[in-house]
Amino acid sequence: MTKVTKKHGLKANFVFNLISQFLTLLIPLITTPYLSRVLHEVGNGQISFCNSINSYFILFSNLGFAIYGQREVARNQDDKEKKSIVFWEMFIVRLISTAISLGVFFSFYYTVGFGEKYDFLLLLMSIQIVAVIFDIQFLYYGSEDFGSVALRSIFLKISGLICIFVFVRTENDVWVYVLCIALTTMLSNLIMWPTAFRYVKFVKIKSLKPWKHILPTIIIFIPTVITTLFTVFDKTMIGLLSSTPDYDNGCYEQAYKINSVAQIVVTLASSVMMPRNSHDYEMGNIDGMNQHVYLTSNYVWFVSLPLLAGFIVLSANFSDWFLGDGYTEVPLLLQIMAIRLVVSGFSVIFGDRFVVMKKELFWTIAVGVGAASNILINYLMIPTYGAIGAAVATAITEVMILVIMLVMTIIYKKEKISVKKIFFMSWKYIVAAGAMFGIMFLMQHFMRYSVWEFIVIGLVGAIAYLLVLLLLRDKFLFYLFGKIYGFLLRLHKKKNADNEVKETVAANTNEIQQDEIAKIDFTQENVKGEGEDYGPKNQNE
Repeated sequence: MTKVTKKHGLKANFVFNLISQFLTLLIPLITTPYLSRVLHEVGNGQISFCNSINSYFILFSNLGFAIYGQREVARNQDDKEKKSIVFWEMFIVRLISTAISLGVFFSFYYTVGFGEKYDFLLLLMSIQIVAVIFDIQFLYYGSEDFGSVALRSIFLKISGLICIFVFVRTENDVWVYVLCIALTTMLSNLIMWPTAFRYVKFVKIKSLKPWKHILPTIIIFIPTVITTLFTVFDKTMIGLLSSTPDYDNGCYEQAYKINSVAQIVVTLASSVMMPRNSHDYEMGNIDGMNQHVYLTSNYVWFVSLPLLAGFIVLSANFSDWFLGDGYTEVPLLLQIMAIRLVVSGFSVIFGDRFVVMKKELFWTIAVGVGAASNILINYLMIPTYGAIGAAVATAITEVMILVIMLVMTIIYKKEKISVKKIFFMSWKYIVAAGAMFGIMFLMQHFMRYSVWEFIVIGLVGAIAYLLVLLLLRDKFLFYLFGKIYGFLLRLHKKKNADNEVKETVAANTNEIQQDEIAKIDFTQENVKGEGEDYGPKNQNE
């Protein structure tokens, strides 16, 4: 067995993932106000529609590797030889799937086309399909190396940010924006390769059996496709069924983007726990895996409920100064979508758990029923209500998927986890979020819409939320305080230890110098040489 590089702990991985996700949060907060004013709702709507079309081809190229690959690498993370075989097998299969996807894309492009105003944008976006070949994030996640992924994310986000502000200057620069995003995606995938060989190596071609991964990836691919149908297909359906497709897609895209940014905070812990849960399950540590699920569930309640209250109260205020004029439907869209922050947080937890336990069929059934319902509701509501109808369909779908997952979790008694315990965790957060909602609602009633009022109301609401949890003596809050205090204490001790080392080294150095000086005989004979006198013969000389 060939040992591999030592993996990071959960705390380190959480910090790395936090850095990566913080940039994912921060960059849209910087670029969205600029792009909403430069490209306007029509330009943003065109980008949204094209992204939805391009997503289908990227999805097929990826198959189920993002999840399956991470799981398989995590299972073999202690053996470099096996991990290398798995890695190269998946690379071959993904290369083939991407070639097929590109073939289908260009078949459509050169025959029926995607629409005159969309063809060129989609041609530029096809660079992102090619970039899938070089996407090896699954290797780093499976190896629990979130630091490298964080560095990649920093490069991607900063490069994209610079390109947007330098090159996207007018409403006619929609294609420039698309090209910037496509090229930075390709580059960010390529820069992951040099360090990949810390975890894998070249292996003999005869040892590779890539075809054995096709069926498992397809099993995971099916629910991924279904999930995409209600996360992306709604934008496609708006483009096909709405009476004002570009405007509705522009509003829907902005609302969905803002909601997704907040959702990153909610699902932050889940992405860190999955590779560890895969490893624990493989080692038979079921209790450890379940404890991680409880901890992650507590985190979701703690974060999602105040965000829900904040979106309900502050959406109109936020949209007014953040997006500018022209996005009148966004506040209501944000309020409708806010339910996703709570529901999807738990859907990710239970969905990942099914994947870890190799019960992907449960996940497939849940998202399959949800996707079918989503398409039906969209078909009925979008022609009349446009983007609002699509938002309602998305909210109903998310709730339906979670309910089905919970029912299956209760029915499947092996590796049993208490759903009742998870829901009982919520009562303190519901009380605290209710108090936060009341305070913010009253403040917003008497204050105008502006960035400063938004910040003040949000801060007061957050402080109220934490104070109520302190009064209720919430264990998770004290757990977080303990972790923060421990981290600061370790930093303080490290700083003191470094100072002590420096002082000790300086003192020892000084003592050694004094000892050496004391040993030196400074008589004239020793200093100037025996029998020689270089000084003056007498005072007159």
